[in-house]
Amino acid sequence: MIRRTLRRSWDIYVAFLLLTLACAILVHLAGGGRLADESNTRILLDQLGATLAHAAILQYRPVNTDVLPIFVLLHLLFAPLLWLLLRLPNVTLGASVALYVLVHVFGWTVPAWPSGHWAFNPLAWQLLVVLGAWWMIEDRNVRPWVTSRTVLGLAALYLLFSLVIALSWRIKPLEGLIPQTFAQLHQVDKCNLDPLRLLHFLAIAVLAARFVPRNWRGLTTPVMRGAICCGRSSLPIYCLGVLLAFAGHMVLFDISDGLAMQIAVSLVGIAAMIATATLLNLISIKPRQQLAIDSTLPSEQRRTMMSHSIG
Repeated sequence: MIRRTLRRSWDIYVAFLLLTLACAILVHLAGGGRLADESNTRILLDQLGATLAHAAILQYRPVNTDVLPIFVLLHLLFAPLLWLLLRLPNVTLGASVALYVLVHVFGWTVPAWPSGHWAFNPLAWQLLVVLGAWWMIEDRNVRPWVTSRTVLGLAALYLLFSLVIALSWRIKPLEGLIPQTFAQLHQVDKCNLDPLRLLHFLAIAVLAARFVPRNWRGLTTPVMRGAICCGRSSLPIYCLGVLLAFAGHMVLFDISDGLAMQIAVSLVGIAAMIATATLLNLISIKPRQQLAIDSTLPSEQRRTMMSHSIG
């Protein structure tokens, strides 16, 4: 487990550095300007050496790459975390919750450059990783409680409440019906995983655990198969998505930012990611399947299957 998490952490780290360089090159080719300011690459283009040094220690991140540094840190810590969860699951979860609370009380964070701001503070967002691992380990004890009618009802009500609040930001008739206290909820902190955001995620997780079983037929539809392919190649597809987002912004800036163009850019980007993920999965599946054949079948049968395959 230590070897695998260290290797995955290294893969993500290298991908982050290469993606940072790719973003800078793309913005430079686009002429900089507004795109450089909105993508936080202006300082990278102006102070290349210093910025790359800070990127190497995960203190600088262009826009949309913020997830990768936090995953580097969480993968580095996951092996000891899992060791603790397997032995003291509730104590480990309690320590994670305590750290989350202290972050909100004292404003703890990890150093960043140049603004000192993390879009996803690792000290706060670690709670989702710990919570997910704890849920898997304690599934038998948690599932009856999660699927109870009371919890399902509360989750549905919270999501309905969230939907009304979100719609009120765009629909004026609803805006007048929402108290001012609730109307400002769009300002809740994403950086430190605001409790309201955490509750929203948990509400969705509760409904998904109840209504989306592992053998759900909907998972076999073409759309869901495409999403699953993207998930299986999550790192390269995420990096591709960041570059496509930059390209999409360039199209919207230079051609049109109308609704039709936004929909077209989104559909083209989704299709490109699904196509790339499908190709990557085909490339990675074939060697694994061959390895499984080679290791499980008798030698005579292996030779027969190989001759058919070559033919």
